[in-house]
Amino acid sequence: VCKRACPSPRQSLTGSPGHASSRVPPPRQNQVGEARLFGTPIVSLLMEGQERLCLAQISNTLLRRFSYNEIHNRRVALGITCVQCTPVQLELLRRAGAMPVSSRRCGMITRREAERLCRSFLGTHNPPRLPDSFAFDVTHGCAWGCRGSFIPARYNSSRAKCIKCSLCGLYFSPNKFIFHSHRAADSRYTQPDAANFNSWRRHLRLTDRASPDDVLHAWEDVKAMFNGGSRKRAPPCSPDVSSA
Repeated sequence: VCKRACPSPRQSLTGSPGHASSRVPPPRQNQVGEARLFGTPIVSLLMEGQERLCLAQISNTLLRRFSYNEIHNRRVALGITCVQCTPVQLELLRRAGAMPVSSRRCGMITRREAERLCRSFLGTHNPPRLPDSFAFDVTHGCAWGCRGSFIPARYNSSRAKCIKCSLCGLYFSPNKFIFHSHRAADSRYTQPDAANFNSWRRHLRLTDRASPDDVLHAWEDVKAMFNGGSRKRAPPCSPDVSSA
């Protein structure tokens, strides 16, 4: 006969009240941390439950050979959105040494976005391993809009005709496909962005917006290819980078 009281199933899972303090508390909002990005320590901040890295610090360390405009244009081309810090979060970054005292704003990006951005500049990007028969189901909303199959196996240069139109069966390069459209009864005309040759990365999206993470990540990796990452410069660091 057991002389000591056996713990109930609930107690055995949650622990006794006396040991509640030994449990690891969940991360707190605005918690400051450190992430290793290509061997370089970068200050991170927990924002709305997601770890984000300081873009200005990345620009001043890993990407210091590139100008502010190059980094900004590449970020936009890759579809990476900066989340601006609140005054409280900016002060935390200043105290952590990520931002100078004179800084007035700072953009934060996720770790994966930071890796994609750095790989596109540092030339360390490798295309994702996908079956030869694999194709992304993609859509764009330029002009009258169109849908097609993006075939990674055919994407061997920036001008490769790797997208097959789902309606006419013709093949196009990504930057030409966004100017190809078919008018449907329920479609609306949208003026295409003809000024930026890399604009296809902003306009072309997966048709299924609820695609699994592995498909989303593979799509991000494909978009990062042939984006001018091998070009390097060594100008003096722009003072505006600190407010990226």
